[in-house]
Amino acid sequence: MGHPRQPVRRRGRPPLHQRGAGPCGEGPSPGGSRGGHRPRFDSVSDEFDLIATIVDALGDATAGESVVLGPGDDAAVLRLPPAHELVVSTDTLVEGQHFPAGAAPELVGYRALAVSVSDLAAMGAEPVAAVVSLTAERLTERWARAFARGMAEAARAFQTPIVGGNLARGDANICVAVHGSVPQGDSLTRTEASAGDDLYVTGQIGGAGLALRSGLLKAQSISDVEPGSAQGRYWLPQPRLAIGQRLRGVASATIDVSDGLASDVVHICEASGVGCDIDLGDVPVFPGSDPAAAVCAGDDYELAFTASPTHATAIRAIAGETDTPIHRIGSMDDGPGARWRQGGKPISLAGGFRHF
Repeated sequence: MGHPRQPVRRRGRPPLHQRGAGPCGEGPSPGGSRGGHRPRFDSVSDEFDLIATIVDALGDATAGESVVLGPGDDAAVLRLPPAHELVVSTDTLVEGQHFPAGAAPELVGYRALAVSVSDLAAMGAEPVAAVVSLTAERLTERWARAFARGMAEAARAFQTPIVGGNLARGDANICVAVHGSVPQGDSLTRTEASAGDDLYVTGQIGGAGLALRSGLLKAQSISDVEPGSAQGRYWLPQPRLAIGQRLRGVASATIDVSDGLASDVVHICEASGVGCDIDLGDVPVFPGSDPAAAVCAGDDYELAFTASPTHATAIRAIAGETDTPIHRIGSMDDGPGARWRQGGKPISLAGGFRHF
């Protein structure tokens, strides 16, 4: 994917202005509304002063066991555990599409890192580090500091140090690249589901979608948001890292539920060359959500996975160890695609979110 033109780089630049992590774009997502005020580079603030502000606000969230060299050079240097493989993923959040325009920067920062770390959970990986690119027409020191505070809180919660990034002028968006590690040959993928496997999902589905549809996204800071509420499900996603790591050797295929359960189970079916049969009544839905709307809403950041029935006891143990409900919602078969039922009768769903 190409990179927009970057500002001229100078020697002696301060931390966080690193190469290779330029802004990238993808289409609209369910997490957006238009209007409001975009973050802007303040006319009296130098780009490098803003970088220094961000690094200062990140504080100890730039350090970790795997970090040999953090912000402040041309690139970060990371250490992987012996006999581990590197897992890499990137996500872009576009203002007005992936988060509401004018949203509180602290919440935007937390959400931006959390949704990216969820991809590591789906691969069964342990976080190593992240780099962050921020693009805006203008950006004030106050906005940048609050954004970094929110990202730092997520970095500490998920043990994902922020080791570099980039600032650029342009349409407002945030690009986060996360790096994780997994024992050689143990990464979870979407491709190994088999007919006869059970289909599971963690937690509850539909909370973030309910908040979006109900206009419950207004808040000024992390402290204003109740983590278990619908609003919390949108702004403060909790990647299922501990479950993903415990599913290594148990799950046959895994995906994080970002575009909607109805859409994401199709990805497993297509990648594995199987079909699935799901009863809508078995899906754990967030209280107050319509089940059909919930499975299409997206922004859940739960894990959907398949496993042999012989692993049912192990999965119950994982649920207990992580204090997270895990529900069997269907089974994999040789039929065509994902087929949904309700009350024993076939139903048609609108499907999940698509970027294009």
